Amino acid sequence: MGAVRYPTGDFRFAHQPRSVTSALFFALLPGLVAHAKRTGRRIVLVLDNGGCFTSRASKAAIEAAKPHVRVFWLPRYTSETLNWIEGFWGELKSTYFSRMLTADRDSFYGAAVHLLRRVRRRGKLPTRAATP
Repeated sequence: MGAVRYPTGDFRFAHQPRSVTSALFFALLPGLVAHAKRTGRRIVLVLDNGGCFTSRASKAAIEAAKPHVRVFWLPRYTSETLNWIEGFWGELKSTYFSRMLTADRDSFYGAAVHLLRRVRRRGKLPTRAATP
């Protein structure tokens, strides 16, 4: 799960093996609320209609995060023009992840997380993907 900060393009992410679940989203919300309280600035989350965001529990967590976190819901099947993170994931998949050779799925997961951490530190995509 990732986020791109507008307008700077700063990238943040959270991860877990296999699929993204509501639990991963729940883990992010307290940090967002704390950041909003610390800075005195409200956070606007732009979310797509992924299942991890639209479950009853997620909607309750979003409600509890008000007024510090406000959600703007993108229309279903929104293009990358509005949903920046999808374009970012597409770039990562086609340019970097597709070139990463690993012995097995678990090794790929570790290499992918390493690449995402590099992206987060640099604030932009690296010039080429690292290969183990």
